[in-house]
Amino acid sequence: MPGQLTINPRKAGVSLRVVVVGGGLAGIASAFTLQRAGHSVTVLERGDGTRRSHGGLRSPPNMTRVLNHWGLGPQLAKAATKCPQFLFHQSDGELLGLVQLHEDFLRDLMADFILVQHGDLQTMLLALAEREGVEFRYNSPVAAVESDSVSVTLASGERMYADLVVGADGPNSLVRTEVLGEEIVGVRDGLLSLTMAIPTDLMRDDEDLLPLTEDGNWWVWLGPSVMFHGTLVAGRKEFSIVIGLQGVPEETLAQYDESWDKTYPIEHFGIDWAPYDIRVQKLMKLARNVTPTVHVRRPLLDSSVCDRARIVIVGEAAHPLVPAGQHNAGLMIEDAETLGGLFSRIQHRSQISRMLAAYEEMRQPRCNYAQDWELRKRAMMSAPLGAEQKARDAGLRRMMAYNDWAHIDERRFREMWGEEMEMFSYFATEKVDDWWTKWGSLLARDTGKPEVPMSPTVEVNVSSGQQRSTFVY
Repeated sequence: MPGQLTINPRKAGVSLRVVVVGGGLAGIASAFTLQRAGHSVTVLERGDGTRRSHGGLRSPPNMTRVLNHWGLGPQLAKAATKCPQFLFHQSDGELLGLVQLHEDFLRDLMADFILVQHGDLQTMLLALAEREGVEFRYNSPVAAVESDSVSVTLASGERMYADLVVGADGPNSLVRTEVLGEEIVGVRDGLLSLTMAIPTDLMRDDEDLLPLTEDGNWWVWLGPSVMFHGTLVAGRKEFSIVIGLQGVPEETLAQYDESWDKTYPIEHFGIDWAPYDIRVQKLMKLARNVTPTVHVRRPLLDSSVCDRARIVIVGEAAHPLVPAGQHNAGLMIEDAETLGGLFSRIQHRSQISRMLAAYEEMRQPRCNYAQDWELRKRAMMSAPLGAEQKARDAGLRRMMAYNDWAHIDERRFREMWGEEMEMFSYFATEKVDDWWTKWGSLLARDTGKPEVPMSPTVEVNVSSGQQRSTFVY
């Protein structure tokens, strides 16, 4: 993975009071980038901050690139697993397709496709935010958010005022209702995700399961209306599994919700694994605590900023994706990098509304596209038997012939990576830089105040356990 040298070109000319509602990945990451940009940030989290999920996250190059930019490369090298290839199988184990992540391909994207445990990433981001000076207030549920007064009221009755409120409170967002002026009601669409993690120590004594513990492959089995996939996480100590189900009856879905708080034994779900690959059968015999999460489909948002332009929603409050999808965490990290990059350039409070308008300009098309992308991919990968399933399988078989990287032509490259390239090649840091190059001078002129020149700083993280040294040139 790339090194830990990070560039932070500037600090804000004015320090804003920022309140972040929600202490998950999106909230922690946004708090970090805004505090690093020179603002005073407080995170309000309803829980006690100790819970860590064992679920696995896929970090595509667009996400990994930002994490490396934040200086997490060395920590990810220890805790995460670099993914060399995707292996797609029919439910009975027949290999359908193999997609290699060639070094030349990843070099062009400037980052790896890695697999990391949700809890590990949360711990890393929390350490970054705390080191910058973010204040975390746990056991602090929020009861109300008001855009007119730009304030947050806690369940205790305490009221906090801010220059900017960031809503990172998940798919059932309270802050989103205030931003939009109405509650957005969604519908359960028959998609259910089951997540679990199996210690690899339990797998290594089995000759069928041993290969799953020895490399960083993304292992995928495709059955009728089922997508079963697993990856190594936690420094290869756990094998994280996601089962994506399509067409689940409403009466079954009614007992679950969008949270990640409840667990059940695998037998609770009544899935017949007998027709599946022996490896899948054996994994399910080792499975213990399984977390079900439903997908509630909501309309794509036209806006993520309130009318007064003082409250913004990020992460799944703004763009809830299919649970356990490929880009859920990546969009949160991009949101945070965009927000921090813009607000590192603010010179006056009067510019808040323009910065949030720029945030929307960059993030709304990207996030709406990703929501559609995830839904289509999930539908295709968990298709029932029929024409769509046959076309998918034929396409995966063709891809196995495309792995001669030295001789792949443009047509085959586009068939293999077309839509993925749209997702993978995005770099939030560059998007902000490009926007500022185009509009920054006009923004400074709008306030009637000259832009304050800033000296770039180079931040060198000596190690994860040491203080950061900053050298100004």
